Amino acid sequence: MKHKKNFVSVLAGVMAAVLLLSLLAGIIPAVSAKSASEIRDELNALKTERKQYQEQIDDLESQIDENMSQIEKIVAKKDRIDHQISLLYQQMDNINKQITAYGLLIADKQDELDGAKARYEELSLKNKERIRAMEENGKLSYWSVLFEANSFSDLLDRLQMIEEIAKADQRRLNELRDAAQAVEEAQSALNAEKAELEKTRAELDGVEKELEAKRQEAD
Repeated sequence: MKHKKNFVSVLAGVMAAVLLLSLLAGIIPAVSAKSASEIRDELNALKTERKQYQEQIDDLESQIDENMSQIEKIVAKKDRIDHQISLLYQQMDNINKQITAYGLLIADKQDELDGAKARYEELSLKNKERIRAMEENGKLSYWSVLFEANSFSDLLDRLQMIEEIAKADQRRLNELRDAAQAVEEAQSALNAEKAELEKTRAELDGVEKELEAKRQEAD
């Protein structure tokens, strides 16, 4: 009786195990098929994602190539700007030398003007003294001098004297006129040199501004 109960128990266990295996057999294929599908979907998603990464990499590579081209252009432009800056410095040095030269010319022209003015003042003073002397002896005319001649020989001497005085007066007037013209020319030359100096200084200011702009552009 005891052996029969044991057999029944074992048989029941075997049947339960068979039933469980049958249930598992039905469940496992379904779970396995679903997991493969999900894995396939995940794999496809990963491939798509990798493709997107590659596209981004290619796009960045293209941008790098473009930027390198721009950088090369910028570097070339920077070199040209640096060369321009160097030339501007040379130009400024040249203009400063011109300004120095104009300063020397102006000093020389000022000396000429001072000399011409001194010469004019000297001649003008002599002319005023001559006029003052003529005014003081206003009653004594050339005719009266001639009429006071005692002889023909004395008359000739007086005529020669009057001629010499007239020539001297004319020379004095000519010298005074020439001195006045020399003053005018010296003043004009001085003004011209000063104008050139101011023009050159203005050019220097322009070059300095251009240099500052090029420095900023280079930066």
